[in-house]
Amino acid sequence: MTDRKPRVRSKLDRTEAARALHLDFEGFAKGPPVFAGIRVDDGWSATVFGDVAPGLVPAADAKGLVVANLDAFLRETVDRAVTEHRVVTGFSMREFQVFEERGVFPEDLRPRFVNILPLARRWRREVHPDADSRVQVARSRRRRTGRWVGGHGNTLLDFARLLSAPSPVSYGRGCTTSRLRHVMTQVERRGDFSRLTPTAKRKWTHVLRHNEADCLWSSLLAEAAASGDSGAEVGR
Repeated sequence: MTDRKPRVRSKLDRTEAARALHLDFEGFAKGPPVFAGIRVDDGWSATVFGDVAPGLVPAADAKGLVVANLDAFLRETVDRAVTEHRVVTGFSMREFQVFEERGVFPEDLRPRFVNILPLARRWRREVHPDADSRVQVARSRRRRTGRWVGGHGNTLLDFARLLSAPSPVSYGRGCTTSRLRHVMTQVERRGDFSRLTPTAKRKWTHVLRHNEADCLWSSLLAEAAASGDSGAEVGR
């Protein structure tokens, strides 16, 4: 019989949610992430992985972002979680899978990692039953008609709307990959960030704001799910 690896954490209390490292990777469908954002203690920071995406380094420098080796960032994240007794959250298992794929302390992270999505679905079911029913009906309808279901109704943006969370005007679901590719292509062609077109510079700003919003929403959702809050009192 094959031994199954223990699952990640499935519970989160209010104190843990408030102190968590809310992690969100950005990248492409294939390959490792090119940068990450973390929200902790009401602050957000982004780190570009220079070894994975050297084409983003000039863009990172222009915004004063940290540039680091991906594996070093992963080790630092686990070390901080362990040393400071914090959990790490992600809005899917993707964040945890990066540690597994890179072989960077996944077993040290496992008991400290929380996938917010299952908690978010339970929170919606208990606190917003009407909204949850609408989502289930819509998903069932799509299945019956042979349409793609995927994360329909269960995206981070969907939950952010239930929380009445602030959203940047530039936020566009599914736009991050194309914006990233545009910026990296421009840097490859033009070199220095100052020589990029205004459009490319604007897209880079939008990418960062998108990640910052995702990290904020993850933190608000984690705290709401841990407390049962409807979101009306969440004002950050």
